[in-house]
Amino acid sequence: MFDGEFQDPASCDEVENEQSLDELIHRTPGYVGWQQEYWLSHCGDFCAVIQYVGWDEIKHLEDELADDIASICSGYDLTVNEFKKILRNEGGLQGYLFKCIHCGQHRLCADSN
Repeated sequence: MFDGEFQDPASCDEVENEQSLDELIHRTPGYVGWQQEYWLSHCGDFCAVIQYVGWDEIKHLEDELADDIASICSGYDLTVNEFKKILRNEGGLQGYLFKCIHCGQHRLCADSN
């Protein structure tokens, strides 16, 4: 009706089905990030946003999130120990936890204010 978008299509992982992208950007309310929100995918489809997180909320998922943590550390030029110290819910480095709607794999992205 208003021809708006909930999510910037340029700020999304790739998915196999174009209908998934249409569903996400036109009919799925987004989440609020410090900078540009980024939507993660897994199993060829977009993940669901689970919650805003800091290290305390995800430390039990460290092994499962290892690839995403490594990518975030690389992007911010952090060691894993530095990442663990500064990732705080509502802090300067905010985490966003996603979950695959097909297999249940958790994914993580982060941004800073």
